[in-house]
This record gives sequence, C-alpha cells and structure tokens, in this order.
Amino acid sequence: MKTDDLIRALAADTQAEPPPPRLILIGLIPALAIAVALVWVTFGFRDDLLQSFGNPWSVMRFVLTGTLGLIGVRLALVLARPEGRGLGLLWPFAAVAAVALGLLVWAYLATPAEGRQMALLGKTLVTCLVAIPVLSILPVTAILVALRKGATTTPALAGFVAGLGGSGFGAMAYSVHCVEDSPLFYVTWYGLAMVGVTLVSTLIGARFLRW
Repeated sequence: MKTDDLIRALAADTQAEPPPPRLILIGLIPALAIAVALVWVTFGFRDDLLQSFGNPWSVMRFVLTGTLGLIGVRLALVLARPEGRGLGLLWPFAAVAAVALGLLVWAYLATPAEGRQMALLGKTLVTCLVAIPVLSILPVTAILVALRKGATTTPALAGFVAGLGGSGFGAMAYSVHCVEDSPLFYVTWYGLAMVGVTLVSTLIGARFLRW
C-alpha cells in the first residue's frame, strides 16, 4: 500500500460516525413518514379522522402507541451505552401496559353484553394483524441500526426495546386508517401484533447487536 493510500485509510477510520440519537432521528423520521404514506396509499385515512379525535377512546390509540414508541426510543438511547442495562429500565413499558389493561377492563364493563363480541372482533381484524407488523419494519430497523452503532451490553434487551418502540410507531401509523374505536379491539389486537414484532426484534437484536 502506498503511503498516500495508508494516510487516507487512517483518516477515514478517524471520522466520527453520527451518534445513536442523531442516527435514530435520521432513520426514524423518514421511516414514520413512509409508514403513514403506505397507509394513505394502501388503505386511505379514515373519513372521519378529525372528528375521531373528539372520541377519548379513539384518541387513546394514538396516546398508547405513540407513548410506547417514544419510550422505546428513549430506552434504546440508554441501552446504546455499555452502562445502560437492567430489566428495571422497562418499568415505563409496564406502566403503559397497565393503563392499556385498565382501559380494556373499563371498555368491557362499559360495553353492553350483546355488543362485546362485535367490539372485540370488529371488521378489520385480519388487516390489523397484517398491517401493523409490516408498518413496523422500517421504524424497528431504524432503531436497531442506531443501536448497532452504539455499544449495548444487553443485545436481546435492546432488540426487545427496539421492537416494542418501533411497533408502537407502526401501530400509531395504522391508527390513521383504523375505524375500530373500542379498546376491546385495539388493546387486544394491536397488542398481539406488537408482541409478535417485539419477539422477532428480540431474536434479531440478540445476534445483530452483539459485539
């Protein structure tokens, strides 16, 4: 190797890569934009989207999923550092899960017995279970790639956080189309779809984030 080539190679090695917080923003913003665009092109936004924000039960879909997404990003940044570890970090996810469970119980009690099955199954069950994992691919990938540039010492846990956070954003994107306003539907089926994404992301993270 010539001296000039060696100098250029060494200079390239010393160039600082963007830190994980910047990488997440670089990847996550377009990932969310693409997810929303896919919903618009594939399904369309619900006709009464603006009016639905007047329904507290409908709004809670965005609150729960968006909160999970933000928590996932925050914890991913913590776990990107070697000292960021421990299951104790997951309590914010548990708090959101407790709120969702409480909302589910409340909706069950508030829904007449003859209407519970319809509220639970809805009319878009299959679409929901397929769309949310697909829409979660880019957000989850954006978080995993940012974590890869960090130095996590808990790759499986980091993959778990990326999956839950990214699928939260994927579910939030799907919410602009979904017309199922009952928590009996969205807590159950959004939750199931997100659990599937999170399990896959945990397995990927255990290998992809190892160093």
